[in-house]
Amino acid sequence: MNILIAEDDNTSRHTIVRFLKSRGFTIFEAADGDTAYSSIMENQISIAVLDWMLPGMSGIDICRKVRQQQSDYVYMIILTARDKASDVLEGFEAGADEYLTKPVSMPELAARIRVGERIIGLERSLRRQQNELAEINRSKNQFIGIMAHDLRNPVISIRGFSELMLKDSANLNKDHVEFLGIIHSTSRNMLAMINDLLDISLIDSGKWEVVKKPSSFKKLAEERIRLNSQQAIQKQITIHHQLTNVPRFAIDNQRVGQAVDNLISNAIKYSHYGAKIHIVLKKKGDTIQFSVQDEGPGIPEAEQPLLFHEFHRLSIRPTGGETSTGLGLSITKKIMEAHGGAIEVESHEKLGSTFTLIFPLPPKQTASGN
Repeated sequence: MNILIAEDDNTSRHTIVRFLKSRGFTIFEAADGDTAYSSIMENQISIAVLDWMLPGMSGIDICRKVRQQQSDYVYMIILTARDKASDVLEGFEAGADEYLTKPVSMPELAARIRVGERIIGLERSLRRQQNELAEINRSKNQFIGIMAHDLRNPVISIRGFSELMLKDSANLNKDHVEFLGIIHSTSRNMLAMINDLLDISLIDSGKWEVVKKPSSFKKLAEERIRLNSQQAIQKQITIHHQLTNVPRFAIDNQRVGQAVDNLISNAIKYSHYGAKIHIVLKKKGDTIQFSVQDEGPGIPEAEQPLLFHEFHRLSIRPTGGETSTGLGLSITKKIMEAHGGAIEVESHEKLGSTFTLIFPLPPKQTASGN
């Protein structure tokens, strides 16, 4: 562990250096601020003992600059004759870790350096653990991506062939049609789960792209409501919608469509048979807001902070046996962040939930659109 002693008084500096070297420390020396700063940057200094009043760059200036630019943590001890509370506070605010008044007690300085060694050791241990976790997470994402990619094509085939057989089911008996329907429905759910896994893998790996172009949100919403209507009909759920004309603005249609799908399909999943869902699209101030309100069980208040976490499932369950990866809302949040927007939720147990997508409009966006 490298230690820098930066002191312009040669006698004091040599005294400190001799004392610390006798105790087995590896020491670098500097007599001015610029040399001290260069030494910290070039010699992988772990602990820097800095005189406040160095020529050129002061010890306090070095603290500030190191804190702004460092990658590895440097434990910094300021030496000074100043002992006012305001001076001490200034030193700590600049980034100093310790503060010793002159004349310096050698045993006390050695003790402070030992503290610094423990802090640096803990910091390095934490950094190693973070790197190991990052590597584990990278491997996990790679595995998920490969697995989901390899599963996707077979599932698409199963879904496609079962759909073809259902369309030409005149020669099949009732049981065969029912079995094919189960296969088709299950493969559709599996494909949705696989797509979610692929999206999370892409997002976490940094390969996820958003391509925006001016679009009609109203048309997108109408299309997504139609695509989800069959799922609602199967549970005798009525979708009421109020979609006002809003200005066209730049979005990634595929990604935003995915976010809209997630809200509508979740509302259907967690609503009871015969319930109502209310969908509203409107312009509010400088934003476009799309909200989906259901009559489901609502989300316990204690669980609401976990809504947008990956792979987290809540205590509430879909009412019709539908499946869920626990990724939809996390992906939706990423989509909204990529558009500079946000997703908000208001939920009360036994009263249902309202999820709202909020998109910012450009400052000079017109008030008309479709």
